[in-house]
Amino acid sequence: MSFRGVKTLLKNSVSIAALTFALGVSISAQTNAQSVDGISEEIPALISANEVTYDENLGIVTASGNVEISQGDRTVLANSVSYNMNTNVVSATGNISLLEPSGEIVFAEHVELTDNLKEGFIRDIRILLTDRSRLAASTGQLTSGNISVFSNGVFSPCELCKDDPNRAPIWQLKAKKIVHNKASQTIKYDHAWMEIFGVPVIYTPYLAHPDPTVKRRSGFLLPSYGTSTQLGITLQIPYYWAIDDSSELLFAPIATTKQGVVLAGEYEKKFNKGDLSIEASATIADRDDEDDKFRGQIISEGRFDLDKTWRWGFNAEHASDDTYGRVYGFNNDSELETSAFIEGFRGRNFARLDSYKFQSTRSGVDDSENPFVLPRGQYSFQSQPGVTGATYRLDANAQALGRSEGRDSRRVSLISGWDLPYTGSWGDQYKLTTQLQTDGYWVNGVNENNDDIRKNGDTFTGFTGRVFPQMALEWRFPFASHRGNFSQTIEPIVQGILAPNGSNPNEIPNDDSRDFEFDDTSLFSLNRFAGTDRVDSGSRVSYGLKWTASTVSGNQADFLIGQSYRFSGKSNLHEENSGLRDAASDIVGHVGIYTIDNFDALYRFRFDPDDLGSNRNEVELNIGPAALNLDLDYVFLKDDNIDGVSSNREEVKIGINSELTEYWSLNSSYTRDIDADESREASLGLIYQDECIIIDSQYTRTWFQDRELEPDDRFTLELTFKHLGTIQPL
Repeated sequence: MSFRGVKTLLKNSVSIAALTFALGVSISAQTNAQSVDGISEEIPALISANEVTYDENLGIVTASGNVEISQGDRTVLANSVSYNMNTNVVSATGNISLLEPSGEIVFAEHVELTDNLKEGFIRDIRILLTDRSRLAASTGQLTSGNISVFSNGVFSPCELCKDDPNRAPIWQLKAKKIVHNKASQTIKYDHAWMEIFGVPVIYTPYLAHPDPTVKRRSGFLLPSYGTSTQLGITLQIPYYWAIDDSSELLFAPIATTKQGVVLAGEYEKKFNKGDLSIEASATIADRDDEDDKFRGQIISEGRFDLDKTWRWGFNAEHASDDTYGRVYGFNNDSELETSAFIEGFRGRNFARLDSYKFQSTRSGVDDSENPFVLPRGQYSFQSQPGVTGATYRLDANAQALGRSEGRDSRRVSLISGWDLPYTGSWGDQYKLTTQLQTDGYWVNGVNENNDDIRKNGDTFTGFTGRVFPQMALEWRFPFASHRGNFSQTIEPIVQGILAPNGSNPNEIPNDDSRDFEFDDTSLFSLNRFAGTDRVDSGSRVSYGLKWTASTVSGNQADFLIGQSYRFSGKSNLHEENSGLRDAASDIVGHVGIYTIDNFDALYRFRFDPDDLGSNRNEVELNIGPAALNLDLDYVFLKDDNIDGVSSNREEVKIGINSELTEYWSLNSSYTRDIDADESREASLGLIYQDECIIIDSQYTRTWFQDRELEPDDRFTLELTFKHLGTIQPL
């Protein structure tokens, strides 16, 4: 820089700062309507150029030759930059680059601003956004400081081809004119074409959407299309309503060729200490063999904090009929739950008060026999460890359970316990546990000879209860070894439990312990029932062997095998294939291999102790890299013949997924009921995904039939355009 230029720069630093600020504001305003990040004329400007001159007669400051002007976090590069203080005109020419603080880069050949930076012109503008999206136009114009107008504009988020940058991107949006109104935060397109691989495919004379500074705005969303054997051709045109800053509504009616129109929508509301959501739909359509019946459902959820300890909430789920959710694709739940609760957490303690009501969607279930709970209260207390490490615990609950038809009950239960751990000098570990469960019931219409919910024959009504003590001593002796990068632990486990027999009188109904499963996870549990209505009575000993291994690289494996032996008394599950029917239980365990490169496996088993025949087998397997990956899920559950009817379950699901190339992937699955020798479901999907578009095609075939639900063929094609949204079939 010449001596004259330095002298002039010192005299006119305010003018140079104004020039830099003006250029930065002008180009930034053309691109994104964001603030200039606090940059103002008062912030000093640093300039580097081959020469800086000042014409005092004309009042023009000119920087030329490799010009670089920095102000704050913004940098401007150009061949020449000038500022006419008399006419208040700022201009820059030649290889103009603006590096925005946000990471955007703006390129242009000529920029000129007038009228206190409110009017401007840019030629040959190109913008590289922070996410690598590109915007280009032959000219750009700033009007009134708030409106930017681009002529012959092109936008695309797609990367250019590395081998041939001149090749058209996967998709781009071209428009004769693009208008960005910063005041209304809207971008409008006149005579716009969407091109895919350079071929125009969609034309619209007018297109508008919010600019990137807008997070939410009301308006129509892209339509969804689909085909289904059950519904025929479907069309959905959603409308989004941004009610205010904290609430929104999506109204999304569905038109079908076979089942008419379904009105559907979602509402969400955010509060300072909670949120609320409501999903609802309704139609007049065929139902089973009946024509033009009302069908619909509502699913709502709310969660609200009262303070740091307490919160309350609710779930509301109800449908007009059992198959509605599955027919229209809203959900596949086998049971709908309506509940309300208030709960609190403090330290190790927990309290909750709630109520429940259920609606079954399974075939053959009478909702009048489904229970409703109003109310249920729970309290759990866990003490801090004492000097010896002992802890005390208390679990209390009370509930009132009723039915429209069938038995009902009122229950108060208290479970208190004391746990004392101890570690011997050899590393042997002990845990002494004492527990007392006291239950009181007032029941109405309980069948004493069976667990039937209906009030059939002789029933019992009145007060009943039990006092059930337990004492348990558990012993473990882990043997650990470390060799290089490999470590393993072998741990024998023995647990003895003393408890009285016959602690499940027939007068106590079984409502919360009906689903029982004996496996490796419940082998050493005091009560292997899930609920309170049934207790695991009788004295027993459980024993097993556990092995774990790991490497420093994160590979892991484990193994567990064990059994339980009941000394006396009759099993509570003698009529079921529970694994606990005889004195010696089934042998249970698992083998697991985790996080080994391209291989994860889990095998869970339950064997008959007499002949080692399989009563339960479960396999979860994942093999192979992303290029070709296999998922296998298999389950076999043997059940006794009850009334001459076999209820064995054997099912397998196989999935194959493959990343064919960098952009193409394939997924497929097949589910088969082996016991019934029937196919259940099959699917095949092909997906293309890159930085600017996702093409997801899926075909699904279902074979099962349930009332009006027939075997179904469905094909979906979903297109997702980055920045523009999604075209998605139902």
